[in-house]
Amino acid sequence: MNGVDSTASIGFLLHFRESPESPTLRRARDVAEAASLRTWVAQHDADAVLARELASARLLVAIGGDGTLLYSAQRAAPRGVPLLGVNRGQLGFLTNVEMAQLPDAIEAFVSDDYEIGRRRTLRGEVRGEDGMEATLEVAINEIVVKAEGVSLVRLEVTSDDQLVGVFDADGLVVATSVGSTAYSLSAGGPPVDSRVPALVLTPLNPHALISRSLVIPDTLDVKIEVQRGRAVAAADGQVWAQLEPGCELIVKQGPELRMIRPPGTPGFFQRLRSKTGFGAVLKLDPEEPQAALVRPDRQLS
Repeated sequence: MNGVDSTASIGFLLHFRESPESPTLRRARDVAEAASLRTWVAQHDADAVLARELASARLLVAIGGDGTLLYSAQRAAPRGVPLLGVNRGQLGFLTNVEMAQLPDAIEAFVSDDYEIGRRRTLRGEVRGEDGMEATLEVAINEIVVKAEGVSLVRLEVTSDDQLVGVFDADGLVVATSVGSTAYSLSAGGPPVDSRVPALVLTPLNPHALISRSLVIPDTLDVKIEVQRGRAVAAADGQVWAQLEPGCELIVKQGPELRMIRPPGTPGFFQRLRSKTGFGAVLKLDPEEPQAALVRPDRQLS
């Protein structure tokens, strides 16, 4: 890495079940320290360590599942710190590398041999009749308005100075392309390549005969007004505001998230196939029980 600052560091944020004494982690730290980068670990006291150390970080490595990566991204993006996700969870759709590949990934980073993906995040603002009531600085996957209890909520949605629609529904998901494979996908939304600058609006169980997700440019703001019923606003699985009738939630552009991708890491289509079974045939030829789900000459990268 060219022009390394003597105070620069690489941080490793660990899921609480991960061992900070892992030999693989130690090898990765040795690679960084050989390149004159100080290393540090955040785990049980993560909030305090990140508040203290992120100002000097050249890279934050999140070791865990998608939940660990989201937690890390919410703190790294506002600081402009690039993020590397290391999968130790069950699905790990957002993470780029497996634990065994971590030392090589750090070697690629210090050698400037990597790609960097720039992704949009979301910012949420709740406005009541008396003005601003709550602000959420950054969401990575999605911001959701969801009805409290089992009753429907009526939501008026506008964007680009136009009415998108009025929905009697359990709620509405506003997802980034990164988050399109999370809550929005479970609610019937489309998977979107994270390189596509898009937002996906997915109604939750709308009381309507026609229900489809809507994909719009990620440069647009989305305003959601609660016209009837009580709802909550949630971001990346965490509730952050209560919404009464008359409240508006404005979804805006948040700070840029930068994701590191070392050489050889799986691309979007490969992860979509392996993590979700997308594109797999339902029944293999009984004459070829070991047949590949995708012909080798047609595999995507």
